[in-house]
Amino acid sequence: MTLAPPDYVILALAAGGVVTGLFIGFSGALAFFSGCLAAAFAATFGWRLSASALSSGLARGLAVALASLVAFWIVRTLVRKTVKVALAQPGDAVFGALAAGVSGLAVGLGLVWLAQFLGIPGAEGSSLLSEVLAHVG
Repeated sequence: MTLAPPDYVILALAAGGVVTGLFIGFSGALAFFSGCLAAAFAATFGWRLSASALSSGLARGLAVALASLVAFWIVRTLVRKTVKVALAQPGDAVFGALAAGVSGLAVGLGLVWLAQFLGIPGAEGSSLLSEVLAHVG
């Protein structure tokens, strides 16, 4: 299999994910992901619930943004501390590298697929993407 320029982008994002995962660990990666989900839910439901209480769009937006940040911080802190207690340091770093590496690989594949879908020049010819698509879809 010969690698095209988009394949190097995919591999660079995966390698960057592995290095990042070694530093933040599994607890950091899981805590960030969980915090982002909590912030998204807080923003979605907060926007709907604040419609009757706040008439100003700016005040409503600021209140929802603040609630989302608080939800992110609380969930991130709870998950990070819980996972750090359950998982010792070498395991935390190794599982963090694996989780962030897979995440970086998925982001890279998604970006190359999107670039091909949009018809951006130079995005075609990815061997890695065609191999994944052959097995997935």
